[in-house]
Amino acid sequence: MNVARRVLRVGLALVATCAAAGPAHADSANVDGPLDSCTQLALPGLVGPPMSIYTPPNPGGGLGPLALAAGEVQARLPQQVDLRGERQGFNDQWAYALDGGNLYVTAAAGGEPWRQVWLPGCLAGKLTAFSVDGNALMATDASGRLYTMGNAAHGPETWAWTSRFGSPIWQSPFGQRVRAGSRAWSLSWLDNRIPTMIPSLRPGYWQQDGFWTDASDNRQPVGGAGVTTAYVLSEQGNRIAILDPWLPGGDPTAPDDYSYEMSTPKHGRFEAVNLSSAGSTTLVINRFGDMYTRLWDFDMSGADDIFFRYSYDDQRGKPSAPNLSMDEIDTLFGPKAYAANQLPAPDWVRQPKIPGEITSAVSIHQTGGDSSDRELRVEGRSGGRTGYWHKPVDPDASWSFEATGAGLTADLLDNRPGDHSDETLAAPSGIDYGYADPAQWTLGTTDFDYAASPAPLRLCAGEACVDLRLHLVDGLRLLRAADSLTDAPREYLAAIEVPQSVLEELPGQPPALAAAIRTLTGTARFREFKATATLDDLTLQLPGGPIVLRRTR
Repeated sequence: MNVARRVLRVGLALVATCAAAGPAHADSANVDGPLDSCTQLALPGLVGPPMSIYTPPNPGGGLGPLALAAGEVQARLPQQVDLRGERQGFNDQWAYALDGGNLYVTAAAGGEPWRQVWLPGCLAGKLTAFSVDGNALMATDASGRLYTMGNAAHGPETWAWTSRFGSPIWQSPFGQRVRAGSRAWSLSWLDNRIPTMIPSLRPGYWQQDGFWTDASDNRQPVGGAGVTTAYVLSEQGNRIAILDPWLPGGDPTAPDDYSYEMSTPKHGRFEAVNLSSAGSTTLVINRFGDMYTRLWDFDMSGADDIFFRYSYDDQRGKPSAPNLSMDEIDTLFGPKAYAANQLPAPDWVRQPKIPGEITSAVSIHQTGGDSSDRELRVEGRSGGRTGYWHKPVDPDASWSFEATGAGLTADLLDNRPGDHSDETLAAPSGIDYGYADPAQWTLGTTDFDYAASPAPLRLCAGEACVDLRLHLVDGLRLLRAADSLTDAPREYLAAIEVPQSVLEELPGQPPALAAAIRTLTGTARFREFKATATLDDLTLQLPGGPIVLRRTR
């Protein structure tokens, strides 16, 4: 059966299921028919690449076939959903909310009654939290296991659920979970936003509207299957695990892989009380109302060198790839006509303080197809009125207040003026590494954090010293890894950077120091190589031979 006929058969089956569903707890459906057990949710089905049946968002037949929520539920659910969290959220098409372990949906614009989302029988009444972004929705049960509902921005006749999560490409039946004690988690769906599935007149690519802007201000196309990530804030609030359904995570003995992380601000020491993510952009806030945003996911980090090109060389002035296929064709087959993704990846950006009362209920959502199209919202109060503060993600934009009259869902923060980020820092790692070369120079790093990049490198020859940077990218791996540093080597794609000021002063440096710099980086500002780290050593696999920094503290 060809793809077109298979998709048609699936669509007709789904529509028929919707039309006959009626009861509030009727099961969803996938290609194999009604889902009546969580065992079936682990089988191959509709959810995963490609995520969407239709693009852009499409209401399909509308919410009519869904059962209306009971009157007491209607009274408890919000009249309007303005913030994305773990019990309510929205996309361009729908607003969703959780009540009594069940999921409910209404029109995002408001003014319509709430209706009950069809859940697989094994999940009905058992959901504990959810997050929706664009065309994807993920929910958890009491064990923290993640379940994904695809096509969340389309009509309910296309909705389908799965518990699959992890490599290869979202097919692991063992799933993934949000760990107990996590402060918060949020789903991000970075969409390639292909407005038509018909190839354009220009051969070699399909047109797309989804882009992100890298560190050299080049617009980069989103990959062919989009990027789906759940960002999970640790119990202490200073670590953010990324759960990507294409990466390892499926393990029958331990169904979670928290080894991939996005470092928090302040070199991984900023303690956030909440986060929200959308379109691969994450917003964090501490107890004093200090906020940072970062555009970052696995593909942007520099790790996915199978499908993308990356470079530490300055890419400014080079043409941006026009769409996903041209960029990927260049990656796999060349020639390299377009700007590679600029490394290092974009860092955290401090957002201005809000001039008023706020809670920890922060929210970010997409307003368009580019990474600059994001809006921040923070629940709060102004002049005695409740509502939310909002602004574009641009750090130069100012906050405005929207009064809604809705009650506050969290306690007010101590939102004192000024930057108090350094007052909410976790303890440094306490891990130092050092190396002494026979040529009478030394190299060391202090308070090494396995997920924070760049790491500082101090190079000294005699009394003369310079500060270098060690950039680390947690590379693609096939198997589950430990969550932190262990005796097993943790592998990185690495680069040593010599700051431009150091390069300019190189002719005047003592000969021994200049020779050490050339040993490390040659004559370039960046030198790329591989590195490994354990509890006992940090090994730089340089072209001239490995340099092993031993742990000194």
